[in-house]
Amino acid sequence: MESGADDYITKPFSGVELLTAIESRLNKIDQLKKDFTGGLEGLQQIQKSKTGKDIINELTADRNINKFKKKQIIFSEGNRPSKLFYVLSGKVKTIKTNEDGKQLVVGLFKEGDFLGHTALLQDCSYQETAEAMEDTSLAIIPREDFDSMIHDNPEILKQFARLMAKNISEIEEHLLGLAYNSLRKKVADALITLFRKYRKTEDPNFAIDISRENLAAVAGTATESLIRTLSDFKSEHLIDIKEGHISLMNEKKLVSMAN
Repeated sequence: MESGADDYITKPFSGVELLTAIESRLNKIDQLKKDFTGGLEGLQQIQKSKTGKDIINELTADRNINKFKKKQIIFSEGNRPSKLFYVLSGKVKTIKTNEDGKQLVVGLFKEGDFLGHTALLQDCSYQETAEAMEDTSLAIIPREDFDSMIHDNPEILKQFARLMAKNISEIEEHLLGLAYNSLRKKVADALITLFRKYRKTEDPNFAIDISRENLAAVAGTATESLIRTLSDFKSEHLIDIKEGHISLMNEKKLVSMAN
């Protein structure tokens, strides 16, 4: 193993045991080649022998569960990280604020996502501020436990490294869109992003409940401009708005517009 072997079995062994060991190793390699998701599902891909319930219990057993009210700050830009967060329920956004006080949403998180891992892995201060978008519950995993977990399991470290790279890539793409896209394209992209993030099924009746200020921050535009664009989209039968909730009427056209 010290010379680089991936696995071993001791003699005596049967042909079935040998083939099973080889199949298990090949399956693990296949899983590592796949694109991993941000939370529990990604860990399930790495540790197929564990069920989702086992992983949740491992993460949250004897942990403090912190509850945050809507608009409450979870951590602030410039502070040093001391814990990993796991979203049990609710929605969280990460934001950056410019000198004029204008906010830009750089990350969206939901149930099953990890939060704050980038600063832990980079051993640096938080580069953004995290705020609850609605009442939210987070499992708190101390930094010492997180460090021990990734040191004891290289595959989990790879998962978080890939997750961090994916987050950076998404932020870069988002910033390019904000710099060069038209207002209509920005709003269409923000709507599609939110629906893909928070819609659990292909439910045609799903509607997103988000303040216009938050939606404007995701789109990277002024709230007044966003409201006018939403009104245009509604008159064009691309979306519907009832009691503040937004539903998509023509998702295909909005996706085409966003791309």
